[in-house]
Parts: sequence; C-alpha cells; structure tokens
Amino acid sequence: MEEITNFIQSIKSKNKHFLNLLYTSIIRHGFDNTGLTKSKIMFSNVLLHIQPVKIHKRSVKFKTTLGLGLITTYMFFVLAVTGIILMFHYSPSAAIGPDGFPDAYSRMLNLRSNIFWGDFMRNMHRWAAHGMVAFVALHMLRVYLTGAHRGGREFNWVIGCILGLLTVFLSYTGYLLPWDQLAFWGVKVGTEIARLAPGGDIIRGILLGDTDVSGEALLRFYVLHVAVLPTIMGSLIAWHFWRIRKDGGLAKPADTSEESQIPDKDFGEVKNTSVFKSARSYKLVELVKGNEPKVNEEVDQMMFAWPKLIIRELIVLAGVLAFLSLISVFFDAPLEPPADPANPTNPAKAPWYFLGLQELTSYDGFIGGIVIPGILAGGVMVLPYIEMFFETFTKTYRKNIPGVWFAKDRTLENALFIGMYIFMGVLIIIGVYFRGANWEIIYPWDPVTGGHH
Repeated sequence: MEEITNFIQSIKSKNKHFLNLLYTSIIRHGFDNTGLTKSKIMFSNVLLHIQPVKIHKRSVKFKTTLGLGLITTYMFFVLAVTGIILMFHYSPSAAIGPDGFPDAYSRMLNLRSNIFWGDFMRNMHRWAAHGMVAFVALHMLRVYLTGAHRGGREFNWVIGCILGLLTVFLSYTGYLLPWDQLAFWGVKVGTEIARLAPGGDIIRGILLGDTDVSGEALLRFYVLHVAVLPTIMGSLIAWHFWRIRKDGGLAKPADTSEESQIPDKDFGEVKNTSVFKSARSYKLVELVKGNEPKVNEEVDQMMFAWPKLIIRELIVLAGVLAFLSLISVFFDAPLEPPADPANPTNPAKAPWYFLGLQELTSYDGFIGGIVIPGILAGGVMVLPYIEMFFETFTKTYRKNIPGVWFAKDRTLENALFIGMYIFMGVLIIIGVYFRGANWEIIYPWDPVTGGHH
C-alpha cells in the first residue's frame, strides 16, 4: 500500500513539474506584486512590450490623450479581423452571374441574407472604417492642440500624417468593393478629381487599370485594400508606437510638480521581497569615459505600466467593441442597386470624407481640387518644422509647451489649426446636406431623390 502511495505521489510530483515547465515555456513570469515581476510582465510579453515598464502618472489621466490614438488603433485591428472574415465570402469580380447581378454585388446580398452574422460583420467593418477616418482626424487635432508634435516628436508627427492619408485611402479603396451605385459613382467622382492633379491621368490609370471604372478597377482596389495598404499601415503603426517610446513617451511639460496626478493609492504598493527590506545595494559594473547619461524623468511621478495602464487600455478596447457592435446591430451599412455605368446618380457624391474636396472642386477644379488641398496637406505635415524654423530665427524657444492643452504661447497656431478643421467640416456638411441634383444648393428638409448619401 505504501509503495502505491509513493508511486502516486511520484506521478503527481512529475506531473506538477511538467506543468510548471509547460507554463514557464509560455509565460516567463509569475503574478506576484513585486517591481521585478511587473517589469518582467512588460518585457516578456510580445503584446505588452510595446509599452515601457514604467510610465509617467500623467499618461494614464484621461484628459492627457482622451484615448483617441488608442481608439484609432483598435479600429484598425477591428477592420483587420472583420476584413479577413469578409474575404472568405467575397469575390472581386464584376462578371455577371447566373442571378443577373455582378458577382461582387451578389456576394454582398449573400452576406446580408445567407451568411451567419455576415451582415453584422459587414456593418462592423463599414462603421469601423468610417470611425477610423474620424478618429484619426480627432487624434491629430488633439496632438496639435496639446503641442505633442514638438519636443523631439516632429518626425513622428510626419509619420502620423502619412498614416492619416493612408487611412483615408484605405477606406476609399474599400468603398468600391460592394459594386453598387453608391460605390461606383462615389469612386467615379473621386478618380475624376485625381485627374486634375499634375500627372493625374497616369495616377488614375494606375488605380483603374483602364480608361474608366470597371472590373479591372475593382480588382486593383481589392488588392490595395486587403494587401498593400494594410501591410504598409501596419508597419507604419508599429514605427509610430516605437517612436513614441523613443521620443520620451507621451508629451508632458518639463515640470509637472504643480499638477495634480493620479494618487499613489490607486496603483497599489510594490512589495519588497528582498531580505534587506528597505535597503538597496549597488554594484559598479564598468568605468567609462565621457559625460554621465542624461536622466530627465521625475522619478517620484513614475509608475509601473502593469497592471493599471493595461487595464485601462483593455477597458477602452471593450468600449470600442461595444460601441461598434451596438451601431452595427441598429444601423445597416448601405447597399444600393448594383453598379450601372449607364445610369449615373444625380448628384454623384464621393464618400463623406472627400465631400469637402468635391465641394472645393465645384468652384474651381484645379485650385479647389489640387492647390488648396495640396497646400493644406503638405503644410500640416511639415508644421512642426515650420514652427521650429520661426523659433530658431526669432529666438522664441518655448520649452514647457509639449503636453499642455491650449498653451497660451500657442494661441495663434491653435486658432489657425482649429479654423482649418472648421473650414473642412463646413464644406463636408454642405456637401452632405446642402447639395442636390446637378450640385444645386438645397435644404436638408427638402425631399431628395437619387444619389443623396
């Protein structure tokens, strides 16, 4: 009997040892409340390693960033996941099928009626795409109004601007894929605007692969939408986050001692498991020549990123998913009759985020469609360097500006930036609600037939 008991104990011990080896091969740390463990959690986790081990307490305050960059990133991941699911049920073909509809359009009908949760997935994808465009714009506005594009973060602002342009283009390439009237004539308008640019015919030819929007354009837009643009954007997003870390984390004033920070009690205590308790020991590793390393962090204001920051990020993720799910349940993505090149909608409108551009083009094709948007886009991208140039030559350095909402020293710049947003917002509103057939001015409460979307 004793031998059987010993045998069972031996099996249990070996099993426990095996499970421990299995666990440590996947997760290289425990979950005790020590500083070393909290550091290991961030260092050893591929998903969490994008965050530093310690962050400034100011970084977890909602008003610091409003979570706009995080929301934008989550929407990109929602688009990636729902897009992959939709790819299983889609064919980028304009060929007419047995049902008399183009194959791409038939797949949309199939998603709406025959695929389990197909309509919901399409809705999620559609609203996340529109949401990402909107939140990219809000994120850029927040960054600029807090001066977070300065203080060594100038190049990361450029990366962010490129990501903003790619976001619009990503949404635009997906706009054509349902191959309905809304998509066909929206893309038709957009590519006609592209023709106005220098070399516009070449650009338009590359995009469409033909002289007009056709099945070749559908295939090219599909490849751009599901492969080329997501790959480029994924790489730039990783680079953008990496630069945030290397540029010193989220922007903050040089001195935050006068600001109220998150109380220490909200983050819990870090247990000291050392036998020396409060004592610290130091060891000289190497002697080197040169200046001592620069340390510019307020040590007493730093906190471990795990678990409070990660929990906050997960809460934002849950909120984004809940919001998109709710919208997707109650509001279906539009689907008009199949694309008909011989029967244009009137008015033919581009997607809402291009309606400001379409409105400008209606006044003057070249100036409104190319010159003004080109100046705005190019100017916004190099804004930090323009500011740096003027500060250098006027010797008006502003050291405590990054991270401050509506800093008094930046009143003029902020007013001009907000004015640009208001200007484009008014143009979009006019294009959405005040333009009717033949691009005539109408009132939103007037009945509209055809093409109003």
